[in-house]
Amino acid sequence: MSMRPVGVARSGPPDREHALRRAATEYLRLLAQAGYHPTDTTVAVERTTEFLRQLDHISHEDGENAGAARILGAELAGAIPGLPTSSRFVGPLASAILLAAPTEATPAWALHAGYAVAGYAEALAERALGEQETILRAAVAAREHRITELQDRLHHAATHDRLTGLSNRAVLEEWCGRPLAETGALAILVVDLDGFKQINDRYGHRVGDELLVAVAERLRLVTGPEDCVCRYGGDEFVIATAGGDDKAQAIAARLLTDIAQPFQLSAGPVRVRASIGIATAEADSRDAASLIHTADRAMYVAKSGGGHRYHTEHRPSE
Repeated sequence: MSMRPVGVARSGPPDREHALRRAATEYLRLLAQAGYHPTDTTVAVERTTEFLRQLDHISHEDGENAGAARILGAELAGAIPGLPTSSRFVGPLASAILLAAPTEATPAWALHAGYAVAGYAEALAERALGEQETILRAAVAAREHRITELQDRLHHAATHDRLTGLSNRAVLEEWCGRPLAETGALAILVVDLDGFKQINDRYGHRVGDELLVAVAERLRLVTGPEDCVCRYGGDEFVIATAGGDDKAQAIAARLLTDIAQPFQLSAGPVRVRASIGIATAEADSRDAASLIHTADRAMYVAKSGGGHRYHTEHRPSE
């Protein structure tokens, strides 16, 4: 702590020095009564004593030096390690300054003492405002973060299937309507599980739900991040992909193999197979509902042929 805005204060006569140190000690005692205990009492007493020395110094100069006295008080507020910002810590300083008053205190001493206390109080108040502002900003940021998280959850709930986490029909329709970067060709695959009802009847709906979640994960693994994978309802899934019929058939062939592998569920290994219908269209014939209807019809052709296969139907340009 510098606290030397107007010159260097020097220790006075021994009696005066003793009085200043006694007042500094009393200040720390009163602070303790108010709830503050410094981490290093010796340092706190020394800094308070130095503050009182300098208050003596400017009070013996000619004229009023309110600015210097205010600076002294403000510096003391920042020089006591860990001093809280509550106004209840202003009274102890005022009491200590009264105790430190010279035997023959001059009006200048009393005036500068008042300015010093005012500077000390103002510094604590400014720190309190700064702390409150920091707390308020943190609270606002936390609230905004919670609102953003809530909005994200609401958006996810509105655009994704609750059970599998896959996209829903709204996302699928939006995906089908967007411009395709590489090609105007679009393919829709409708994937329906063969014998899913029998699995539900045998193991119960909880295991049936486990199977749907596991199938959804295999669909994710087979498709790419640029594709749209959707649970369309029940045990029916829809995949939208750009690239036309060749890519769609490659996806379908791998899906037939992967889905046929046993699923390790709570009831043990469960086997299921799938029927897949594919519909493709060019850019001028990309109505999502119509394409899904065509792919659904193709899926039933595959299922009527015994299942565990895929069938493709092409929609001509309109």
